Amino acid sequence: MLTTCGLRESLRLNKLDCLSLMIAGACHDLGHDGFTNGYHVNAITRRAIDSNDVSVQESFHVSELFRILDDDSANFTFALGREEFKFFRKRVIGLILATDMARHVADLSSLNAFLSDYNIKNGENIDALFLDKEEQEIFKT
Repeated sequence: MLTTCGLRESLRLNKLDCLSLMIAGACHDLGHDGFTNGYHVNAITRRAIDSNDVSVQESFHVSELFRILDDDSANFTFALGREEFKFFRKRVIGLILATDMARHVADLSSLNAFLSDYNIKNGENIDALFLDKEEQEIFKT
């Protein structure tokens, strides 16, 4: 989607954005145990306790990813500077937490409002978002 659909260019994603998207996509179900968030909350499992009953599975997937990256033999982010790593981490956390279906309706509503506010239909007019704006304004980290 980044290259074939032109998302990288149309959204003006940098290499760190793309890395974050790819890693989040690959790890969004890392260590999934086959149970739902509701099951974990009702059973008061360790995962539910660790996440305070909020986005239980998604929080676990993120935690597992960063536990793996904490091992020097698996840490491919060692070359990132401190600020780059913080950006990567924040972006990956947000992307994986966004896969919680309990947030789907609210997220979809926000997206539709955003598209409506900027008069974006069928991918048209998206460039208007980027005129005279800094990257920080477009993709808040």
